[in-house]
Amino acid sequence: MSGHFSSPPRLILGDDALDTAAALLPTLGSSVLIVTDPGIVAAGIHAQVSDILAAGGLPIHTFSNVVGNPDVETVVAASAAREATGADVIVAIGGGSSIDVAKAVAVVATNGGGIADYEGVDRFRTPPLPVLVVPTTVGSGSEVTKGAVITNHATSVKMIVVSDLMFPRIAILDPRVVAKLPGRIAATTGMDALTHAIEAYVAKGANPVTDAINLGAIEIIGKNLVAASQGDPDALYQMLVASSMAGIGFHDAGLGAVHALANTIGGHFGIHHGTANALFLPYVIDFNIPAAPARFARIAQALGEDVSGLSVDDAAAKASDAVHRLADETGVPRTLTELDIPEDAIDRLAEDALQQADLPGNPREATLSDLVALYRRAL
Repeated sequence: MSGHFSSPPRLILGDDALDTAAALLPTLGSSVLIVTDPGIVAAGIHAQVSDILAAGGLPIHTFSNVVGNPDVETVVAASAAREATGADVIVAIGGGSSIDVAKAVAVVATNGGGIADYEGVDRFRTPPLPVLVVPTTVGSGSEVTKGAVITNHATSVKMIVVSDLMFPRIAILDPRVVAKLPGRIAATTGMDALTHAIEAYVAKGANPVTDAINLGAIEIIGKNLVAASQGDPDALYQMLVASSMAGIGFHDAGLGAVHALANTIGGHFGIHHGTANALFLPYVIDFNIPAAPARFARIAQALGEDVSGLSVDDAAAKASDAVHRLADETGVPRTLTELDIPEDAIDRLAEDALQQADLPGNPREATLSDLVALYRRAL
């Protein structure tokens, strides 16, 4: 089996991870811009983290206006804040939105122009400013990936900017940061992490290294997702670690139809990425099982299903049962109607999903009519 694997950033895990980060900041630069969102500030997490990081002795500035499904305008505003402060280290505190904005700001700071200039793969040459990431949700995996997703309202498209130069330098996995994560966010971001691990395990680009990481992530998520959605602090920390594992596991293996469908409704309707992935994952698994039954049987095992004595097809069906059950038990949205997506939008959504960069990695070819049918199943 062929393939490739990129080493992720340095991961620092555990109860004193933030303290270690504070000591490392002076090795990265001379002034810090924190990129975060209003919710993180209101929850007191920004103050908690920045107070610890201040022990490193560097001046710390903050941009706290990141929006969900971050857009080009957010990157412009954050870049202006960085330029005004002269910061040469970017620290992201938050979920995928804040992390992706931080990465985009770091790229623009050293390459000039706007982030839309770099849509695609390897479109810039100068290394970005160093980025240190403190993830506060348990799903995006963006703290260990080499790209950013930024919405361009001019085209209603979620742009993907990817380069090996975009890996954050350091990712901080500190249980204190996620200990009070609201159950609703733990559920949707946790299902996001599960989506990453499952899609990557069955993706066309999967290889033995990514397989091992993704199966490990699936196993941890299966054991901890429900408890995390109910506020258990240890389960939340386990999910934080699993989310980073899934992020490491998918950026080389690739993703698939779940992300094609989810990114499209995110671009058109502003639906939270984790929520959209959580909605589509069970339905796309059902669609994909015929193309990779042995792999889905292994997923079922990783999720704790007893498949002894079952045929491969019956064991694969257990994976579907387990994911549908997790979606029900965590209370994530199950229909487009719950998200106020109108039926008359489906044809346009399917046309745009067909062009999504993640779709070719799906183990089963998905035609336009297949995508329409998947949207209708989720209606």
